[in-house]
Amino acid sequence: MKRILFFTACFFVLYSAKSQSLSMANDEIVEYNTVEVRPEFPGSYTNFMDFVSKNFSLPDYDGPTGILKVGFVIEVDGMVSSVKVLKNLDATASNEIKKVMAKCPQWKPGVHNGKPVRVYYEFSLKLMSQS
Repeated sequence: MKRILFFTACFFVLYSAKSQSLSMANDEIVEYNTVEVRPEFPGSYTNFMDFVSKNFSLPDYDGPTGILKVGFVIEVDGMVSSVKVLKNLDATASNEIKKVMAKCPQWKPGVHNGKPVRVYYEFSLKLMSQS
């Protein structure tokens, strides 16, 4: 079976997307690099990489090779919301990563000033086409 889109080099890079806090629905969103206690995926960061790589599947995909960049918010209850593709390769890859993130388990939320807060997080995937 031809499996086109698997990560030759699966890597995740944390970004500070903006120098100031974002706001959404009047609830402050704290940047990942500025929050006092960063949110954690269940188990470890490696488990997050494993989760994405195991669930991201595009058999017979013949799209472009490159970087797919995704941003999302980890809510105060640890759920993932506001998933956005920031650097798109094509609609197929974009739709697939959104489906994967919709299945994402609950994170341990970030804490700032002693309270759980919404935290903005980004990661990138390097995708290779085998065509």
